[in-house]
Amino acid sequence: MTVNGQPHTFAPGLTLLGLLRTLSVDPARVAVAVNDDFYPGARIPDRELTERDVIEIVRITGGG
Repeated sequence: MTVNGQPHTFAPGLTLLGLLRTLSVDPARVAVAVNDDFYPGARIPDRELTERDVIEIVRITGGG
């Protein structure tokens, strides 16, 4: 599995929300892409991941 361009240890049964928890990432403050699927903050599903998944986590910042 790759997370933000870096290899990441895969554990069977790992879910997307579980991954975010292990990385201390608040799902409400990020958008996530898993392979070709994109999920905005509040709609990140607790889907099971595979060892071939490519995950990009983008932090949402406010500005103006």
